[in-house]
Amino acid sequence: MGARRQNAGMHSPSPTPFIHRQAIRFSHCDPGGIVYFPQYFEMLYEGIEDWFDSKIEPNLETRLRQDGMGFPTVNTQCDFFKASRVGDVLELEISVARLGGSAIEFIVSGKVAGEERLRFRHLIALVSLARLRAVPIPADQRAKIAPHVAGGGGLGRLPGPGGGARRFPTEHPIRFSHCDPGGIVHFPRYFDMINSAVEDWFALSLGLPFDTMHMHRRFGFPIVHTQCEFLKPCRIGERLVLELSVARIGRASLDLAFCGRIGGEERLRARNVRSMMSLETYRALPIPAELRAGMAPFTAGGHAAGSAA
Repeated sequence: MGARRQNAGMHSPSPTPFIHRQAIRFSHCDPGGIVYFPQYFEMLYEGIEDWFDSKIEPNLETRLRQDGMGFPTVNTQCDFFKASRVGDVLELEISVARLGGSAIEFIVSGKVAGEERLRFRHLIALVSLARLRAVPIPADQRAKIAPHVAGGGGLGRLPGPGGGARRFPTEHPIRFSHCDPGGIVHFPRYFDMINSAVEDWFALSLGLPFDTMHMHRRFGFPIVHTQCEFLKPCRIGERLVLELSVARIGRASLDLAFCGRIGGEERLRARNVRSMMSLETYRALPIPAELRAGMAPFTAGGHAAGSAA
């Protein structure tokens, strides 16, 4: 009886994370000398692809595509704790947080020499490529995935676009180079479009081009948190309009909201939290009054909140 109680209180050990190693190359880095953040999402994708190949089935993605199915990204989020640079070796520790009827949620921790640099939550779903509707994960694949579920899922959804804020729109034609073999935009490409929208906003609305900011004034606004929820895929030939607004302006931080539309139909939502930082000391800087004044009209209330970052 006592042994039975003891066994009932015991927990099976969590599955060991799968490790994907990525050397940081010169080509991964931006003019600030650190990894350009959309590159991390490419590394994430490659790590999960390697996880599927190693743990579930080699070349599963190719076979699924031949069967008219795929695992597109539905929602992804990343917190950035410390920048990585050329010469670092990033180890992505990949765990399955949740297995749903059609969806798989991953938690991925990125470490350099044991120090955590970033953390992802990443949700994918099995869909019919013809109908773009979710389909159940087949029983044989579920049986292979289930032993890897460690728990800890719970990636939240992003709120819809709020009213009252002035929006800065940019148009992004969907090109051949943006799309994957499934014929839809490969999700890391959206982050490059989002960063382009921010770059245009700084140049055209705030009067501060990125070259002046980074190369001459020696400060920047690197990402500390980002999330993107994909409501419907985009395809080659379409024109995505990204509408940028400001959710909050802190002492040194800037929280930006994005709504992506094609022909008025909402296709994605995104958030970007950025922190103003010296490129000489890599320490946070307070946002100057003239920049805050330029940003304020894009907030819902038309003025900047003064809370600390």
